[in-house]
Amino acid sequence: MMNSMLGFGSVGMFVWMLLRWIILLTGIYVMIRLIRGEGKVKQDDTAINVVRERYARGEITENEYFKISNKLQHK
Repeated sequence: MMNSMLGFGSVGMFVWMLLRWIILLTGIYVMIRLIRGEGKVKQDDTAINVVRERYARGEITENEYFKISNKLQHK
């Protein structure tokens, strides 16, 4: 007679059950994070927007703005 889980018996069944729960709970956690939008970069925090704001406030010149924005876009 063959034991379940390819000969691992009750220990193998426990490990398999634990693994399934870990996969299930990890999947639920990831889905919740995706639905809530966590982990995404906010548009306001991008480097190009910081450069635009600095240019709009007059902290950098037009030449500096174009130089920095070209470097950022070509990364």
